Amino acid sequence: MSVVDVLQLGVLLAFLTVNGANASSLVLAARTLLVRERRQSLLEESVLTRASSYLPVSFIIPAYNEEATIVNSLTSLLAMHYPEFEVIVANDGSKDGTLEALRDAFGLVPAVPSPHRYTQHAPVVGAWRSVQHPNLTIVDKANGGRADALNAALEQARYPLVVAIDADSLVDPLALQRAGTRFLDAPTLMGLGGTIRVVNEAVIVDGAVKAAVTPRNFIARWQMLEYTRAFVAARSAMSHIGCLISISGAFGLFRRSALMAVGGFRSDTVGEDLELTIRLHRYFRDRREPYKLEFMIDPVCWTQVPEARKDLRSQRDRWHRGLWETLWIHRRMLLNPRYGRIGMLALPYVWVVEGLSPVLEVIGYVMILVLAVTGRLDTPFAAAFLALAVLYGMLVGLGAAALDLTLPHSSKALKDRLRLLNAVVTETLWYRPWLAFVRVVAMFRIRSERGRWGQMTRKRFS
Repeated sequence: MSVVDVLQLGVLLAFLTVNGANASSLVLAARTLLVRERRQSLLEESVLTRASSYLPVSFIIPAYNEEATIVNSLTSLLAMHYPEFEVIVANDGSKDGTLEALRDAFGLVPAVPSPHRYTQHAPVVGAWRSVQHPNLTIVDKANGGRADALNAALEQARYPLVVAIDADSLVDPLALQRAGTRFLDAPTLMGLGGTIRVVNEAVIVDGAVKAAVTPRNFIARWQMLEYTRAFVAARSAMSHIGCLISISGAFGLFRRSALMAVGGFRSDTVGEDLELTIRLHRYFRDRREPYKLEFMIDPVCWTQVPEARKDLRSQRDRWHRGLWETLWIHRRMLLNPRYGRIGMLALPYVWVVEGLSPVLEVIGYVMILVLAVTGRLDTPFAAAFLALAVLYGMLVGLGAAALDLTLPHSSKALKDRLRLLNAVVTETLWYRPWLAFVRVVAMFRIRSERGRWGQMTRKRFS
């Protein structure tokens, strides 16, 4: 067997593995959603009957150049119906009018920050509390990056549950009740992830999303499908089999004691959410202490996604660099029986499906081009490769689109369904190949721009 034959076989196996994993995730997610309504009614009943039982919550929000969205996001958050919570914003040396916008909107007065004890972060230069909202604290600090800002906010947190969210996110009004009830029911639960959905062009009333709209922008449209696969399908499936290794930084709930035990967020990687989740697994398994890390579909957080190709490329470059940094940091866990399903199943899955498959995919595209130019193209291989890339990809996309229909606030309008169907076709033909190239390039930039914020053009919520 020649080298070309080996490469061809590897590429085909990679496609089968990746798309097979996606298809399996969709099947497990569909099974979860079939029983969702019954479970949801029981959950709502539990929330109502246990209104006097709750865990106070600290929201920690890192902010850098968020002038366009942060006031709307905080207004929505402060209006949340929950018995006791606080909101802590860490302004990470913003160069725009973020701090001024906060002062104008919330009437800030000077406050004394809590002492720096548990985590590493850049110096705090000031702190303020809101006159209108006593549970709102603003921490102003020197620039240090997203994880650094999260640590500064975490130091100020007083309550047993900590929720890390982005400054441009809108949290569903019922998300906290649904997630908080789970922490009451499971004393060993240390972290919980919720669903992240695309808010671009959504209908927003009084700071709450009333209806999701399939964006007119193609890039946002593709990400809508991608987020459905990543959260509703993939993370739901991984949580179902006890292999959840990523709680999104856009919306993640943790016991404060667990975060303090592991030293907070790691600032020397751009993938701090993935790294933190794996580090929590490692910490508790090393000590043989009981713990759980889970994902729930129902707690929903809405976030803006990039609409410009430049912004998206920068974001995914950062995410993929963070992936490889994290995998290298925790490389000793790979195929290590000491870490159970995490070491023997979850990490190999991430190495192959998330890490190596883009390389094999790009090799496949390059091989077809080179062999076609040199007149040595293996037509059966090319046909099989393209069939798997297009048809299988479309099948997985259709599954994600079908799942989207079952989610709360999903638009049933014909124009939105047609836009999503269009995204299924065009995603496979353009978006996924382009994304594979972006990820491969990111592998050669792993050590660049550590601790820096990703830049994205924000739009004000309408």
